[in-house]
Amino acid sequence: MTGPLLLPLLGLAVTVLVGALAQRSTGMGFALLSAPFLVLVLGPFEGILVTNLCGALSSALNLAAQRHDVDWPRAAVLVPMGVVGVIPGAVAVSLIPEAPLMVAVSAVVIAGLALTLLLRGRTLPRSQSLGAVGGLASGFMNVTAGVGGPGVVIYARATGWPHRQFAATAQLQFLVLSIVSLLAKRALPTLPPVSWAVLVLALLTGTIVGSWLGPRIPPERAMRIVMVLAVAGSLLALVRGLVLLG
Repeated sequence: MTGPLLLPLLGLAVTVLVGALAQRSTGMGFALLSAPFLVLVLGPFEGILVTNLCGALSSALNLAAQRHDVDWPRAAVLVPMGVVGVIPGAVAVSLIPEAPLMVAVSAVVIAGLALTLLLRGRTLPRSQSLGAVGGLASGFMNVTAGVGGPGVVIYARATGWPHRQFAATAQLQFLVLSIVSLLAKRALPTLPPVSWAVLVLALLTGTIVGSWLGPRIPPERAMRIVMVLAVAGSLLALVRGLVLLG
């Protein structure tokens, strides 16, 4: 492999490794950390396809390891409502220009994240209606802004969901949303075999390192990291929207 081709591939590998490490150790972060560079190198369509497929694989590996911590009653609401949220998101994408839609959705999510921070440790009673709203927001934002995590994070923070159960259940949510996104696009990435080998190796390495690092992060600190990632993802989507508006 020549130098000009090797450098971008190594960059993709590092990006996927870091994204997989974050996803395994904190419960989210793969799409947020990987998608920008994948899109930059591979282009918008192919980059998102690779993000969806690698994200699905990362979530599946994490789910297999964390299956005993999945909060199935909450998942029974979050996951189906996340799929339902994809439908109005797809309609909105087809009717509303990308830039203003991304700005509006990101601004609402940032406001929601700010509200949960203002609660200062106070939590709302757990209810199916809150779970439904969190799932809908996750699916809707996954389609319209490319990040589905903040909707679930707002719900988790607002209801005082223990991080261990949140992190495990989120893997199921992200796995389903990634598969739904791939089915909606009706396409798969077309990378050469050597690129897939490198990316899968990077993903497995990140997951293994994250498995070692995760238990060493206190739950409250892990949830704070998740909040930072959610805010960063929402701000990134907001900036992308504002750039497109300009």
